[in-house]
Amino acid sequence: MANIVVIGASGDVGRGIVEVLVSRGHAVAALARTASRVAALADELGRPASLHAMHGSLDSEAQAQAALGAVRAIFPGIDAVIVSVNGPREPAALLTNSPEQLAARLQADLVAHYTAARIFMPALAPGGVHLGIGGGSADFILQGGVPQSIAQAGLRMLYRGLAHECAQQPVEIRQLIIASIVNGSSMRGRADPLWVTDREIGAQVAAIVDDPGAFPGPILRLARRDDSGRPVFSSEGPSKVQGFR
Repeated sequence: MANIVVIGASGDVGRGIVEVLVSRGHAVAALARTASRVAALADELGRPASLHAMHGSLDSEAQAQAALGAVRAIFPGIDAVIVSVNGPREPAALLTNSPEQLAARLQADLVAHYTAARIFMPALAPGGVHLGIGGGSADFILQGGVPQSIAQAGLRMLYRGLAHECAQQPVEIRQLIIASIVNGSSMRGRADPLWVTDREIGAQVAAIVDDPGAFPGPILRLARRDDSGRPVFSSEGPSKVQGFR
């Protein structure tokens, strides 16, 4: 059994991850900015003893440090950290965003993951896994979604950079990009059968945590179903690092 922190546990993706990890016997600290939402998730899952519903935010380093302190009070060690946070989707043409609005998008989708890496990665046990969840808009632009794509493309490079700079450290760094609308709790009644479900994402996350060596990264991708009826999993492989010439 591993001690796992899930940040952003009350969102559609986070809920599926928490549910699967708990069902597989892991101890989970489920953190969310809104305490009532993560408490409701714990109620839905029957409040198992292995699930710790906690308030936690990545809005600042001070808040992230406070969240880490709360986790350390219940876990003697941390084996994995899953970061599943992003801002609300507010479609708008790029140039209609003020600089402050664009900065807020980057804060919610990119800087929050950076804060999690700075605060939580050093707390991982040797061989631990730090895994961030990203979106498929890193590779394509949805209508009114250029700011989102900018942030998600930056997020992918963040995890590539972390994996490169921390290659000699005893930590496994991965990003799992979800290239599909998610069939989660808020979309269940109107989901397309081709969409990836929250529990399928949770199962993929659990597999990576259990055996990160089986999923060489740093960037992994889970896309909507193909003709086989299964979500399509792939890996971008090791990032190439260029030197100055």
